[in-house]
Amino acid sequence: MTIEFGIFDHLDMRTESLNKTYAERIKVAQAAETAGFRGYHLAEHHGTPLGAAPSPGIFLAALAQATSRIRIGPLVYLVPLYIPLRLIEEICMLDHLSNGRLEVGLGRGVSPIEVSFFGVEPDSAVEMFIEGVDLIIRGLNCSKLTFKGKHYRYEDVPMVLQTVQSPLPLWSASMSPGGQAEAAKRGMHTISLGSTDLIRQTSENYRAEWRASRDNPLRPASGPNEPFVGAWRMLYVNEDERKAEAVAHQAYDDWFAKLHKLWVENNVAAPHLGPISKFETAEEIGMIVHGGADRVADALARQVEITGVNYLALQPAFGDIGHDEEMRSLERFAAKVMPQLKAA
Repeated sequence: MTIEFGIFDHLDMRTESLNKTYAERIKVAQAAETAGFRGYHLAEHHGTPLGAAPSPGIFLAALAQATSRIRIGPLVYLVPLYIPLRLIEEICMLDHLSNGRLEVGLGRGVSPIEVSFFGVEPDSAVEMFIEGVDLIIRGLNCSKLTFKGKHYRYEDVPMVLQTVQSPLPLWSASMSPGGQAEAAKRGMHTISLGSTDLIRQTSENYRAEWRASRDNPLRPASGPNEPFVGAWRMLYVNEDERKAEAVAHQAYDDWFAKLHKLWVENNVAAPHLGPISKFETAEEIGMIVHGGADRVADALARQVEITGVNYLALQPAFGDIGHDEEMRSLERFAAKVMPQLKAA
């Protein structure tokens, strides 16, 4: 099995000017491109320091002009927060601006607080997402769009813009069996998070759903024969093991505080965040990997073997880790860890 590598980015806020954070994160993506990473995936969040790119398309447009090979895309667009017709047009523009390097993740949003800022009821978000995904896929593959659903209705809208790629690669980040089944039917790649054991379960489930839906009419005929089945992992590489743990620990705590902030302020229970509230627990379940090159390579190789994933979406930039440290970590990974994982 061949393993591919991507960068995942929350683009969380730091105690510096936002334009500095943007500029330095573009440098991270450029370094990843040079190192041979396949893709750069950007999260979408609202009203929280966890996400400083609430309009991921704007940042990705800038990134498209600053890179030439690495594939780029949102992971994920929060579909219920968009007017689907405008999103279709934005996707077409980004695919052209990147010369056919766009890969689009589509999701409903994990935080009911964030979607409620836009007047979207959490109970409606699932319906809007499922309907919106089919609408977006149809709009990307027709010359005139007609769609009659519960939440969206269009009649003979000219689809003047078309994507470079046909079909456009799509991604899902759903962890639920139902969500995975819907994504597999549509030929979408997938990313999972959580413990190594949980990712093993979701990966096995996704591949089973993929096989079961090979002849589903929702899946594009010219889509991928096999999906990317990925795992998201936070990463810090430093041969000084004590420093690696100290830097990773502090940066993780800073990142988690941003992740948890809205839930605390709105007095909303977040039981799904409990297992990762402590650095030690996140380390134990494999969510964050740190240390020297050999230690990191061994840890990730074990995870790949256990989970069966063929894509690692790694996050070297998180919390207050600092730009110099994240760049050195990425360089060490590319020079000393990637070759070991590819050989394995």
